[in-house]
Amino acid sequence: MLNYLYLDYGGKAKYRAELKYSLISLKVELDPARARILVASDAPEVYRNWPVTVMDIGPHIRDWSGGGLYYHRVKPALVREALNRLSEPVLFLDSDSIVRPGFHAEAAEKIAGAVVMNRFEKMNPIPPIRGFRTRLPHLGEYRYDLAHSWMYNSGLIGMTPQHLPLLDDTLAMIDALIGRAKKFPTIEQFALSEVLRLTQTPIAEIPDSFLHYWQGRRRIYMANQIRKSLSPDWDDLTPPKEWAEMSYWKIRAYNYYHGITRVLEPFR
Repeated sequence: MLNYLYLDYGGKAKYRAELKYSLISLKVELDPARARILVASDAPEVYRNWPVTVMDIGPHIRDWSGGGLYYHRVKPALVREALNRLSEPVLFLDSDSIVRPGFHAEAAEKIAGAVVMNRFEKMNPIPPIRGFRTRLPHLGEYRYDLAHSWMYNSGLIGMTPQHLPLLDDTLAMIDALIGRAKKFPTIEQFALSEVLRLTQTPIAEIPDSFLHYWQGRRRIYMANQIRKSLSPDWDDLTPPKEWAEMSYWKIRAYNYYHGITRVLEPFR
């Protein structure tokens, strides 16, 4: 059984709307006999009428976020918790995503032999931490390598129980970086990517059937698309008549319009 995992904490409506849109796009793809959807939340009652398995993580948020110092640390901590609880493969999806046809088949095939991530981003991802060293529970001594360090996007994190030691090292590296690299919002995906590189763990990308629209302009555009296409009834998970098109020109045109209307708002 492949377990798809979403995360909701903090109670922000715009992020919950993204989660709903993403989950509907995923649900269209799935055979319930072969996969399940889980939502990990600090407000589990919000999802009581949804056809999902809910994980109450309210008591864990502070610990998993490094005492509130780095909230993206919750992602790998949650994946580790889910793998321990379920003893089955887990695929974490960021809520600012859209699943396209063929995603489930591709994910199920790739997670059998690799850690699944969205796409490669760049080499030498955090140059200011040159000279950074730490000791990891399983890998031992680590040194940031300007020539070889890399980073994949963690909009997807697909792992199996055999990968649990990798998450121990990932979380340890995040903890060592908190404070030193506090202004960088991608410590968790850097840490996981580095642990995978050093352990020579195969990484399988899913860049096409999974769309991660994390950039600011795309999120502004998608907020409008979600508002127009989904029912205001929170428990209505009916798919939209048309899925959002993420073309460059549509996004640029909407953001231009959005910017103009914001400037004119005080004069209305």
